[in-house]
Amino acid sequence: MIHKLAISLIAGVMVLAAAEPSDLVRFSNGDQLHGAFQGFKEGAHAIWLSDDAAAPVDFKTAKMRHVVLRGGKPSKSLTSLSHVALVNGDRMPGTITGMNDEAITLETPYAGSLRIPRDQVEMFAPSPLGGRVHYHGPFVEDEWQMANASFPDGMPPAADEKDGKEKDPPGRWAFSGSAWYWPGKCSGTALLRKNAMPDRSILRFDLAWKNRLSMAIGFHADFAKTKPRDPAVRDEGVQLPRARGFSSGDSTLFPVLFGNSYVLQVFSTHLMLFRASVDENGGPVVERVQINGNSIRLGDTGKAQIEIRSNRLSGQVSLFINDEFVVSWSEGGTNPEEQARYAGKGGGFGFVVQNEDSTVRISDVMVAEWNGMPDSARSLQADEQDIVLLANGTDRFSGKVGSLQDGKIPLHGKYGQFLFEIDDIAEIRFARGRLARETEPDSDSLSVQFSPLGRISGRPLAGSASSIRILNPGCGEMSLNLESAVMLDFKPSNTIIDDWDADF
Repeated sequence: MIHKLAISLIAGVMVLAAAEPSDLVRFSNGDQLHGAFQGFKEGAHAIWLSDDAAAPVDFKTAKMRHVVLRGGKPSKSLTSLSHVALVNGDRMPGTITGMNDEAITLETPYAGSLRIPRDQVEMFAPSPLGGRVHYHGPFVEDEWQMANASFPDGMPPAADEKDGKEKDPPGRWAFSGSAWYWPGKCSGTALLRKNAMPDRSILRFDLAWKNRLSMAIGFHADFAKTKPRDPAVRDEGVQLPRARGFSSGDSTLFPVLFGNSYVLQVFSTHLMLFRASVDENGGPVVERVQINGNSIRLGDTGKAQIEIRSNRLSGQVSLFINDEFVVSWSEGGTNPEEQARYAGKGGGFGFVVQNEDSTVRISDVMVAEWNGMPDSARSLQADEQDIVLLANGTDRFSGKVGSLQDGKIPLHGKYGQFLFEIDDIAEIRFARGRLARETEPDSDSLSVQFSPLGRISGRPLAGSASSIRILNPGCGEMSLNLESAVMLDFKPSNTIIDDWDADF
């Protein structure tokens, strides 16, 4: 009986171990290894237990690119989106319990109580998005799909291309850790995420590119199928979509890739917006939307944060780049007939690069419910004035923010004194002139990414598989519980283009 019980317990442990996703380490040279992260030891070394090794080994962190924990799934997700943003780009989730001229006290579920110098805090957001997060990633490759005009129902397996079964195969996006890369060898393959956008949504992602930017973003897409056009029938004045790929500025294949949707084309110097739809006969229809203020300045090489706020019920859509308001438009109204005009009929979104020889990276993708707020406090950020934006999405005030007392924050403004309940505040942007100067991270530093929101950087000092101790440039020494973490990134950078290799 004891022998049988022992076998039963061992089998149960094996089943649990098999069900638990393993960690993944990716090295700077592109090699990767499955196993279990075990922590750090002195001398900038990470301890790793490989699936096929009898004992743990250690790797120099300088040779590591990132560690994806538990297949990109947290043991316990953070329940609140409240956070502070530091001047170095860190976003620390937590609830503010104290604030004065010297420091801000942040209560967190992963590091206890943190004391952050006031001049290190660029922004505080008690209610940044107004709703729950529907998606944050990418950390898992299988959650995404690819489609090409030649394969609108989905790409064939990559193995078919290697075996020669597919001649002249279309290009593919490459997944690496927490980002998707387009290698730039051709164009025309869309990267798709289905059923992620609610009726009122915020779609936000980080975009980096090299060698001229030309990319289309489809949103509120239903991926309705178009019917192949009979090549024998050529309507006068109708441009037929090509079989594969399309050039910069070409919009003919948007309905094939995204179905009924809106598609925003982003170039280095300007924007274009289209309604893409599939008519009752299955034919693709593309209409250009006239928008004001479509000029932008992004450069031939660079990176930016793109944010699209869309409300399918009211037809309101707004675009932000690097938290700065760019343009908005209205595509509907309050009654059902006007709402039916909104071209986006689904909950999906996707990306397609339209330039030849243009490499692109998509990372830090987040989809959340939108509370209808038309802009952000950063749109009005000033050198000498703090900006308070209320959660109602319309009221904003400038002045000098005082100390937190009894759950209320005072604002000393030019036209009066105000006292706000902290729960009524969407975000506070502190005056640039009173912030500390941003510094480059140490060469051996890392950043810890949390789910659904958060990024904390620092030099690793020690740790185990469940918690690590780091030296943060703004807050000093910190102990971080990793149950809500999804990735350790060993290549943090504040440069214009991160060090991402061309071969991915």
